[in-house]
Amino acid sequence: MTNWIGKRLGRVHIESLLARGGMAEVYLGTHTTLQRKVAVKILRNQYGDDLHLLERFEREARAVAQLRHPNIVQVFDFDTIEDQPYLVMEYIQGPPLSKYLATLQARNDRLGLPLISRLLTQIAGALQYAHKNGVIHRDVKPGNILLSSRSIQIVPGETLPLDLEPILTDFGLVRFLNSSRQTASGLIIGTPTYMSPEQAGGQATDGRTDIYSLGIVLYEMLSGRVPFDAESSISILLKHINETPAPIPGLSPALQSVLDRALAKNPNERFQEPEEFAAAFNSALDGTSDANTLVAISQVLEVAKEKRVVPPQKRTPWRWASAILTGILVSLIGGSLVWNRMFPNANLVTPTTAAVTITDTPMLVIPVTFGTTGELHFQDGDAILDQAILSAQVMAAPPAGSQYTVWLVNGQERFPLGILRLDENGKGELIFDDPQNRNLLAIYQQVEITVELAGSANPNPSPDIAYAYALPESGISYLRALMVSFPGAPEQAGLIQGLTKDAKLIDEAGREMFSNYENGNEAGTREKAESIMNLLVGTQSPDHKDWNGDGQITDPGDGYGFLLNGNSLGYVQAVYSYADYAVNAPGASQNMIINGKNVQGCSQNLARWMPELRQNVSTILQAAALSEMAQGIQRSAELANQILNGIDKNQNGEIEPISDECGVLVAYESTYHMADMPLLPVTTNALPPGTPIAITETVTASQTTTSSSPLIVTPTKRQSQNTVVVVATVAPPNQPPAPTNSQPKATKKPKPTDNPNPQPHPTKKKP
Repeated sequence: MTNWIGKRLGRVHIESLLARGGMAEVYLGTHTTLQRKVAVKILRNQYGDDLHLLERFEREARAVAQLRHPNIVQVFDFDTIEDQPYLVMEYIQGPPLSKYLATLQARNDRLGLPLISRLLTQIAGALQYAHKNGVIHRDVKPGNILLSSRSIQIVPGETLPLDLEPILTDFGLVRFLNSSRQTASGLIIGTPTYMSPEQAGGQATDGRTDIYSLGIVLYEMLSGRVPFDAESSISILLKHINETPAPIPGLSPALQSVLDRALAKNPNERFQEPEEFAAAFNSALDGTSDANTLVAISQVLEVAKEKRVVPPQKRTPWRWASAILTGILVSLIGGSLVWNRMFPNANLVTPTTAAVTITDTPMLVIPVTFGTTGELHFQDGDAILDQAILSAQVMAAPPAGSQYTVWLVNGQERFPLGILRLDENGKGELIFDDPQNRNLLAIYQQVEITVELAGSANPNPSPDIAYAYALPESGISYLRALMVSFPGAPEQAGLIQGLTKDAKLIDEAGREMFSNYENGNEAGTREKAESIMNLLVGTQSPDHKDWNGDGQITDPGDGYGFLLNGNSLGYVQAVYSYADYAVNAPGASQNMIINGKNVQGCSQNLARWMPELRQNVSTILQAAALSEMAQGIQRSAELANQILNGIDKNQNGEIEPISDECGVLVAYESTYHMADMPLLPVTTNALPPGTPIAITETVTASQTTTSSSPLIVTPTKRQSQNTVVVVATVAPPNQPPAPTNSQPKATKKPKPTDNPNPQPHPTKKKP
């Protein structure tokens, strides 16, 4: 091949060689028009005498260049030079997944299941999008999956960052290469280790070949090796056609069933779409890690045939049906406990609606209304998240002679918060302020309420757990990045704290800038305008500088910036991304999903307002005199306040978590609500072990019935004769019920007399 270093291909100046393979070479270059680094893939010059193949290349390249997906490498241009086809692509600065896996395998290590789930979901989303646009990859393998991060440089073997993004490359290239080689010599182009049986046999292929290859990638991520290996490519291909992959030792039956289906020899027996595959894996993963999962793997596989998952930003209802059903089950059981206590003589009746039959034993049908038994909420007291508030709404009273004790849990460690006391209506509140001012979310992710003897001072909890909840393991790291610590942020502060702190500084600078302008203080006006600009753009931006020429760069913030700058995501994009990760984490709670989407919505508002503020401040800084600043000054001060406090766009007296209204403070509040833990009833002493319960809903005047069958709950004995664990199964309804969580409380519209710089979260005084 020609050495292209130092030469020019169209509008690209070639700088260095990145990689060389059997069919192509990849160079790093600079696109002179786009002014950005690009990767250039140049195919070997064996197609120049075949005009049909060059036309085929152009058709394939044009189709791939039309793809726009965050997990697909962007093709900017394509052409031929000296009869050699080449592609100009987005340059992804990150290692391939193959190199990262090889490093782990060398030290006998593996990727964690939550990370595997995330990689699988995003790659499947990219394939689903491509298939819908008529493009099949045909060479899905770890070598074609690049690991990207905006926060740090990814190094194979080191901990992957939370903003990890897998990027799929080389779409459509195999189809072009394959057609050229088959006509010449009958060879099949591709990677034998990851090739589907139909591709290995030279048969026609469709999108299901990518599903098989993705299954091989999943097998390797789970086990640390590929299922088929041999000394020759032919031997590997024959194994793909004839042999069944060995089960992975220690893998749960549910996950193994999903993997086996993805690797079925017959394409008709596989998952038919990539996102169907990812959805089944995530549901099976939820089932293996969450004892309260209500959907069995057999149901997952059946439901997946009829319901397709949409890209990650739009969760399909059945993907989180178990979370919704669990939430409804919590409300129903919590209501039943109160009903039993208030109406002990409820009649035994037989269900009148259709239900799954579990036992022939007569069942107690308890009519209840939807509601919340209680919730644990973390908030700021004297320090960040050092306060826990447990609010009970409809809890059953503890047995006579006993009391409820509340514990925060981290693995085997249990930390007592105090005694929860209830009134005659099952309401109560416990406020705990950590005497060491620790960030409680950084340490604990689970709450338990145990039944203890009245007056007991035993430092260890009893085994009788009445209520409990645990934040999902797959999402806790994202919540902590938002509220506890983010490695890429200055001083590793939580993202939402950094966003709020700097937003207050912008609001303050905006008010001072306006005041200086009104007082005729031009120097002070320019200084505050410089503060706002530097706060917005961050230290890695070329616009972070000494705008007023006083010899100092004025920036009262931490330098991370609100907007993308250099290797910094900026607070707006970082908060949006980690809220999105939490929303789409396997097993995400309703609070994570609902409030996380609110955080995303507020972040989108900020993403619209901040460029306008930047433009106005730029006008102020470049104005020749104070008289030319009037319009920019007024609007900048308004935007600075709007970014922090939001704006009551619909004039209803509240600032809500909706488009064009909410700002940083509502995002702050919604972020904290993402970690709220609704209390799940775990045990009941009201019924003997083994008693089945059918629970139906009672509809109030403001509700309509959408459910056609009751939940069937079978209590089973746990650690003592009087302790019962509620275990439930449910037939998937035709339409999954909507989440019952309400939106977070809206922030009241600030009055002229209100504090112009309110605290981000209300703080309750210690009793």
